[in-house]
Amino acid sequence: MKLGAFSIVAAMAGAVLAVGSNQVIAQEKTLTVATNAEPDVLDPAKAGSPQFFTTLWNVYEGFAWQNLKGDMIPSLAESWDINDGGKVVVLHMRRGVTFHSGDPLTAQDVVWTYQRYLKYARFFVGTSRYIDKIEAVDDHTVKFTFKQPDAAFLAIHPLLITSKAYYDRVGDAEFAKHPDGTGPYKVVTYVPGQYLDVEAYDKYWGPKPQIKKARFYFVPDNQTRESKLKAGEVDLMMDAPYPDVAPLQKAGFTIAKLVCQPTTSIQFQLKNPNTPWHDLRVRQAIAYAIDTKAIIKGLLHGVPVHYPRLLPGETGFDPNLKNYEYNPSKARQLMKEAGYADGFTMPFYIQTGIFFGMEETATAVTLYLKQNLNITTQSQGLGLAELIGKIFASGRDPTARFVAIGGYPIASLPTPLWGIGLAFYGKNPTALYDDPEIDDLFGKAEATFDLAKQGPYIGKIMSLEQKDLYIMTLWDYVADYAMKHNVTYTPGQRNLDILYLPWAHVSK
Repeated sequence: MKLGAFSIVAAMAGAVLAVGSNQVIAQEKTLTVATNAEPDVLDPAKAGSPQFFTTLWNVYEGFAWQNLKGDMIPSLAESWDINDGGKVVVLHMRRGVTFHSGDPLTAQDVVWTYQRYLKYARFFVGTSRYIDKIEAVDDHTVKFTFKQPDAAFLAIHPLLITSKAYYDRVGDAEFAKHPDGTGPYKVVTYVPGQYLDVEAYDKYWGPKPQIKKARFYFVPDNQTRESKLKAGEVDLMMDAPYPDVAPLQKAGFTIAKLVCQPTTSIQFQLKNPNTPWHDLRVRQAIAYAIDTKAIIKGLLHGVPVHYPRLLPGETGFDPNLKNYEYNPSKARQLMKEAGYADGFTMPFYIQTGIFFGMEETATAVTLYLKQNLNITTQSQGLGLAELIGKIFASGRDPTARFVAIGGYPIASLPTPLWGIGLAFYGKNPTALYDDPEIDDLFGKAEATFDLAKQGPYIGKIMSLEQKDLYIMTLWDYVADYAMKHNVTYTPGQRNLDILYLPWAHVSK
């Protein structure tokens, strides 16, 4: 099947729509941004945290990208053929693309990048599980052969392509310090813990963005980011604290909102049968014991939303699926039936930093559990990278005692299959339980390229997840971008909490 619509013309049209036809005026002033998300590394194959993408999706590109509506559009692959029912995908790489080093993009770069991801990228294990082999047919054609069809492969942008020629020339150490992507911006200076400077790449294959230079300041503290914005030290701040969104707007700053990843949730390791929470009734009791509406309205100033699993408009969204309502008496009855009327003690790892409201929610949850169920939590804060490492370790240890609150890939993704594959597919090392029925439904959905036909499989998975509560959703994150009156930023739907500079505009 030839996807002829994904042509150069379509790609350019989609990109122009995203950037805006009135954004071609030269702008030499450096746009300054305060973000709490510093990349752990500059090498995409070795990135261990979603924080990498916040800034560096300006530098690297994959086969496909998304427009502002969240629809997939071509990027480095200008078109592709899906053959043999999806078991063969042939990518036709865009000609005339150069890396920031000046080296031309070739099919060999794609093969080499794939091999590096297999070696270094721990998340790629799940994404690539169906790939049988990859071949460079010629300089601009790449052939992927799959063990079975994988409809999510293109949608989740699994590979950010880097230059083999550049790597061979400079070596691993230099490659890690000075990135070499194909994106609209190249890295100029990186000072760990302080800032990252980028400037527009003058030989970029796509539309030239209006913003020519930008500096990302890494500012973990919420109030410090806000102070820098108010003092005029930065033009835009990411992740404005929820209590301050309305006051900032009243003070004259523009606010842009995006319901995005992650979904704040509680996750249980269920591979160890010798834990109280292995009993479904205990997990249900915990769900009924937490007043999520009060947390959202009181602690989080009504900014987040809370849907059961997916958001409206996502493939597989079921409007009939309901959240667990606050019901302490029902929670206590379930605990009694499970044999834990007197409660118990459990570990409780809390994701810290980056996302506002996570630690505040964790504090409220511990109080609800103690008050309503006499569950004593042994709390320990972990940074995002540390928490991810703990999840991997717990997945390999059938005796692990693991319960955590953090951001998990549930809603607002390019495709729900991404989140299901990462968090719920039993053969993925990030999954802490295994449900054969979900695995079977996931396999069928992955083999279905028609989104309308994927929907029933995904909807059933969401229903099973909501019943099983291996991951218990509490609220959906809303990213708030606060900016000066002359700065406009429109975040793209169904994306991560990123700052993609081509979507920004500065007026005089």
